[in-house]
Amino acid sequence: MVAARLAKAGENLQRIVEEVRRIIPQMQVFILLDTLKYLHKGGRIGKAKALLGALLNVKPLLIMRDGELVPAGLARTRAKGVERLFSAVGNTSDIEEVAIVHSTTPDEANSLKERIASIFDRTRIYLARVGPALGVHSGPGALGLLLRKKISSIGQAVSEGKQAGKRFSLPSLHLPKLGSSHH
Repeated sequence: MVAARLAKAGENLQRIVEEVRRIIPQMQVFILLDTLKYLHKGGRIGKAKALLGALLNVKPLLIMRDGELVPAGLARTRAKGVERLFSAVGNTSDIEEVAIVHSTTPDEANSLKERIASIFDRTRIYLARVGPALGVHSGPGALGLLLRKKISSIGQAVSEGKQAGKRFSLPSLHLPKLGSSHH
């Protein structure tokens, strides 16, 4: 959204790239998947981990840390997973913007937007559909929440992310860095 606003204002490409790079540390990304099946098919996790997720019928929660998707926990039901996404907004201070992305659940994304609008400025909440490049790995039912924090709270955002990673860590579920050629 920042890049689009700068482009619309007539900024040159170099300035837009600089600004996007500057705000990357402000981003927090949370992803709720319906299944691990598509991560397995895309070569992101092994068959045993995908099978374990299917047998337990859990909904994996992932976060982006240092450009890598890492486990943030599991939800026993879809509703509990969506509740965890909503709680991420309520538990995070100094949010500048929120984006909700989905693969195949626009009604669910809109419902989450309405809930978030009860605690955050509706005009700074955006909805989008996941594109095919990400959708092939996330599969149907994927729901993501992206938070852009204000600059003054970056240090706090980093420490909160580390604490959350320790609290909800699942070391047995390893996902390689995105863009890695190792499948």
